[in-house]
Amino acid sequence: MRSITQSSTLAAFVLGASLASAPMPAASADQAGFNPHGFKLPTGVYRCDLNRSVNVREVSADMSSAVVQFDKKEYRMHAVGARSGALRYEDAQSGLVWLVIATKSMLLDTKHGRQLANECKT
Repeated sequence: MRSITQSSTLAAFVLGASLASAPMPAASADQAGFNPHGFKLPTGVYRCDLNRSVNVREVSADMSSAVVQFDKKEYRMHAVGARSGALRYEDAQSGLVWLVIATKSMLLDTKHGRQLANECKT
């Protein structure tokens, strides 16, 4: 005969397994999905540490994409949801990520695991 503890453990395991296999909602590019704090992404030149700069040349009206220039190259980036609540724009081909939080922004190279520009401000 099973004890109550064994039955509870089995029920929790079955429930956990069903939740783990449930499909996660896809990250949406709607305003609430990728920008829960309502951050703005101003266009213009961002001055960064180590005398670097990033130019956010263009931002779509719905903020779902942006054109970012860095090191004489241009990247079309698309907004994705970030668990931290930051604005996150990615260019899948180059591996670059532009992160925007309340007080600063940064450009990351995810293919090579390094920061390209940090402490960027307009």
